[in-house]
Parts: sequence; structure tokens; C-alpha cells
Amino acid sequence: MNLMSSLNIASGALSVNEKAISVVSHNVSNMNTEGYHKQRVNLQARNIAGQIGDNPDNQVRANGGVKIANVMRYNDDYLNNYYRDQLSKKNMLEQQLGNLDDLAKIFDDLDGTGIDAALSDFYESLNNLHEYPASSTARANFLERAKTLTSTLNAKSAQLQTLTGEALGTGDSADALQNSRIYAQYRELNASLKELADVNKALQTTQTGTLTANNLLDRRDLILHDIAQFVDINVEEKRNGSVNVTCGDISLVEGSKVTGSLDIQTAKDYCDKHVPVIKYPDDWKGEAAVISIVSETGEVIVDNANSVIQGGAIGGLIHSGKDYGDGVTNPGTVQNSLNELAKQIANIFNELNTNPNAYCIDPRNTNHLKETSSDNKIFAGGTSGTEDITAANIRLADGMMTNDGIWNISCAYFDNPEQFDINAVGNATNVEKMLGTRGKKLDDLDGMSVEDYYATMLGKIASAGDSTKTLYETQSDVVDSIENQLDSAYGVDLNEELVDLVKYQTAYAAAAQVFNVVNSCLDTLMTLGR
Repeated sequence: MNLMSSLNIASGALSVNEKAISVVSHNVSNMNTEGYHKQRVNLQARNIAGQIGDNPDNQVRANGGVKIANVMRYNDDYLNNYYRDQLSKKNMLEQQLGNLDDLAKIFDDLDGTGIDAALSDFYESLNNLHEYPASSTARANFLERAKTLTSTLNAKSAQLQTLTGEALGTGDSADALQNSRIYAQYRELNASLKELADVNKALQTTQTGTLTANNLLDRRDLILHDIAQFVDINVEEKRNGSVNVTCGDISLVEGSKVTGSLDIQTAKDYCDKHVPVIKYPDDWKGEAAVISIVSETGEVIVDNANSVIQGGAIGGLIHSGKDYGDGVTNPGTVQNSLNELAKQIANIFNELNTNPNAYCIDPRNTNHLKETSSDNKIFAGGTSGTEDITAANIRLADGMMTNDGIWNISCAYFDNPEQFDINAVGNATNVEKMLGTRGKKLDDLDGMSVEDYYATMLGKIASAGDSTKTLYETQSDVVDSIENQLDSAYGVDLNEELVDLVKYQTAYAAAAQVFNVVNSCLDTLMTLGR
């Protein structure tokens, strides 16, 4: 019986070491597999149940050889969670940096075709008009420069809208939303949430400490890293290896169920569902796309989750289309600044050109002045001319675009109506007031002049680009450093695998030798028995 026991022990040792060599082979073959965690076989002495006591014979009989306790998967939960947090921040910064790079390209005025040049030419034409207030050429030049300024503002606003549209859609078009970057990312995120739930389900029915379970855990962590690239998440791991995932306080995945997937809609569709509470675009805050979180059955859990998502690529995209008033420079804040600039330019020049004490030249007799009117505006907004003026819709007023438009510029000004001289077509006092606006500090432009306000806006874009680039590079270094730590913690090291291979190979050869010796002894006994 002792020889048969020894034979079984040796046979078991052969099987265990063969499996251990198989795990080493599995590690080596997956050394370049993304997300793979190296594995190790933990061995344990096999004891046969029964009373042992101090009896040596019983102790010998209790020896059952070796068995595999489990297949250990190298892992560091703290590093994994930390990595996902930092990866989410990196991807958010990457989106912000991309927006700022695009903003810098839009407002690159070095080629002399930007707003800065248009403003300069506008004021230079005004200076020429000041010298020659009765000149039709000077007047036409001024209106042409004013038209160029409005066209440039329109073009920059359109470029900003295109930039936002590529990221979030236009706010009122389902087709534009479906062609945006955020739409593609929301679909990828939902697919990852579904895949994670499927892996969780498999983990719940798989024995822990096995190759199958470990491979599922590798896939689970890889999916979690993918999800973290899109949104900021919190992860809670269960004993069986399955995880619960939340974004903020909202549950996304619980075990084998997707409890909160993302839905996306245009801002207009969102507002239409909430009429009369919210109207598009009058009462809307500026987002072009609205993220909702819905249950497995489609029930809305969070109606507007834009403020819930604070990280990842989706978070970076959401917070690029709106001015949140937090001082962060993005396409939304720049659009607002540009709108304010256009509005103030229109306000100050319209006010001066329609002042009751201002006078324009009578087109029927260009040697005479006539009173201006309250409708004699230089700038207007939109096709109707009555819309709130923005950078997108500012244009020359209809009265300036007629054949007699050049004479509607109010160049003369009389403080006292009794001093009015109908023949004073060379009076340029009102143009002088217009020229004075070049250095005038305006409360609605944060106490700056028009040109200083625009220069400050450019400075903010450049400064934000530099600081975000620095933050992104720093964050990338942090992520790379954590990746190196993770690779060191659970990546495959060929030197370690070689040591293990030699160890298990030696043990296998020794077990084979024991098997041969015991088998030889049994043959001898069988021969003696005959």
C-alpha cells in the first residue's frame, strides 16, 4: 500500500508540475497582450484525512503529495483605481487642449485678416472720415470697413459654431448631433457598460482562483479602463470579482445589470420636452447636447446629467460648449465674449449716429445738413434688423446699404441746437466722438476699450492653451508613471518566468524519477510473487 501511495503521490506531482509549466507558458504567450495580468500557481501539501497523532506510520499514510491551491492573479486594486481616476482627468484635459488649440487657430490674427486687423482698419477709416467728413469716398470707405468688421465677426462666430458643432452638434439638429464626437463616444461608453455587465455575470458563475476567472478579471479591468476614458467613475468590487460602477452618485452597473446607460439629445429636443419651463434658445443655458441617464427599461434616472459628468472625454466635450462662469476659457466663453464685443460696438456707434444733437448730410442737397433720426443706425442684428445683436448676426443696417447710405453717417454735432448751421457739412464733431470710442473704457467690456477687450480675449486663449498644455503633459506623465507601476506589479517578466520554468521542470523530472523507481519496485514485487 505504501508503494501504491508513493506512486499516486509521484503521479500527482507530475500532473501538478505539468499544469504549473502550462501557467508559465500562458504567461509568456500573453506577455504582449493588453491588460493581461501575470499568474502564478500556488501549491499546497495534500493531506489524507484521518487520525494522525504521534504515530509515524499514520503520519506517513497521511501524506498525499501536492495539489494546486489556486492560480493567483497579480493585481493592485489601489493602483487600478488611481489609474482610472488619472486617466479620466487626462482624457478630459485632452479634449480641452484640443478645443484651445482649435481656438488659437481660429483667432490667429498674424495673417492680418482677423478681427484685430478689421478693428484697426475700421478706426483708420473713421480717422479718414474725420478729416474729410463731406467726402463720399471717405464715407464709402468707412462703410466698407464697417462691413468688413461685421463679416469678420460673422466668420469667427461661424468657426466657433463649427468647432462646437463637431464636438456637440448644433443644438437643434439630430443629424448634426449624430455626426458629433460626443455621440460616437456615448455609444462606445454604452457598449462598454453592457460588456462589463456580461463579464460580471460570467464572474458570478466562475470559480475564483482559476485561469478562467483570472482571464475574466483581466477583461473586466480593461473594460473599466475604457469606461474611465469617457467618464469619471467609482468602482466597488465584490468577493466574486464582479464590480458595481457609479458616476457621481448615479449607478451605471450593478453586477450583471446595466442600471444606468447614457442617452443623448439635442438641446432643442430637451427644451421642447420641458415647455413652458424651458424655451429654446431663449432660456437655454448654452449646451448643444444634453446627456441623460436612463434605466434598463428606459426610465429616466437623471434628466440632465451634464453637470454629473465631471471627467473623461465626454466630460471634457460637454463642458466645452458653455460658459459656466468659472473663468475657464473654452469655445463657449469665447463665443460669449465675441457676442458682447459685437453688441457693444453696435451700441456705441448706433447711439452716436442717432443722437438728437447729431446731423447727417441731406442726400438731396449734399451741401446741407439735416437732422438724424432714431432709426438711423449703423449696425443691426439678423435679417429683420431687430434681433439682439451677436457676433453671428451683426451687419450693416438697411439704411446704410441703400444708394444714399453714405450720407446717413452723422458726422456733424451741435451741443446747442441754436448754433446749428445747415451749411456746416465739414463739421466732424460727431466723428470725433466716434473716434474717441477707440480708447473709451466700457463697463460692459469689463472696463476695457473695444480693442483692449479683444486683445485680452486673445491673451486668455493663449494663456489657457499654455496652462492646459502644461497640465495635460503633467497628467500624461502621471498616467505613464502609473502604467509603469502597474506593468511592474502585474506585467510578465521573462526572467521570473524562466526561473519558474526551471523550478517546475526540475520538480517534474524529480517526480518522474520517483515514479520510475516506485514502478520498478512494484515490478520486482510482482516478479517475486510469481
